[in-house]
Amino acid sequence: MPKPIKKRVQKRNIGEREVISLYEKALDYYLENKKTVYLGAALTVLFITIMTGLLFYNKKITEQAATLQYEGYKLYHNLYQEDDKKTDEVVLKKALEKFQEAYDKKKSPITLLYIANTQFALGQNEEALKTLEQFTKKYSGNKDLLPLAYYKIAAIQMKEGRKEEALKTLDTLYNLKTSPFLKDVALHDSASILEKMGRKEEALKKYEQLAKDYPQSPYYQLAITEVEKEAEKKMKDNINNKDNNETTKKEKP
Repeated sequence: MPKPIKKRVQKRNIGEREVISLYEKALDYYLENKKTVYLGAALTVLFITIMTGLLFYNKKITEQAATLQYEGYKLYHNLYQEDDKKTDEVVLKKALEKFQEAYDKKKSPITLLYIANTQFALGQNEEALKTLEQFTKKYSGNKDLLPLAYYKIAAIQMKEGRKEEALKTLDTLYNLKTSPFLKDVALHDSASILEKMGRKEEALKKYEQLAKDYPQSPYYQLAITEVEKEAEKKMKDNINNKDNNETTKKEKP
């Protein structure tokens, strides 16, 4: 009598058992914590919705600020096409309004710098200085624009006759660690101010520093000329002093 054929039971491999086990655990967790699962899912959807909304809002604000900035930019740079000074002032004020609206929409270092420049062009020197001081504090790490802000501060101080303050500002510009820009200009302008104040020796040191450290500067040749001129003058003075001493010795009985 033939033996009955036993139905072979296929054993699940280890991988399948692990998957089923994980599925069962997940199902058990879901059944036991339905409220928590629904709440987590709702919070996730809410978070994604908020982030998407913020991204679209930020994009919209950025676009609006850029449009306002560009309108101010056009007004500012087309200013001198008109001969009537009254018209110039009106255009400048419109440009200032656009820049301020753009900055209120979205904070930007270049917009703040344009605000200061426009205020300066309108003769609002104190307002421009306040704006520039705000810039130096808020954007102290901006290596490209920070030197321009300090240079504009020095220019305003010079225009108002505050030479000592201008010298300090130019020294700050020269000693900036975050940026290499305008250092030769700071030395040149400092030397020029010192010369006008009659402080020749200090001015010469600035020219010497410029000639030594910035051979590619457009002010290099001027600095070399000033240094050579001073060296030649000293040589002549020494020769004259020597001749005078010899003459004095001969005249003595």
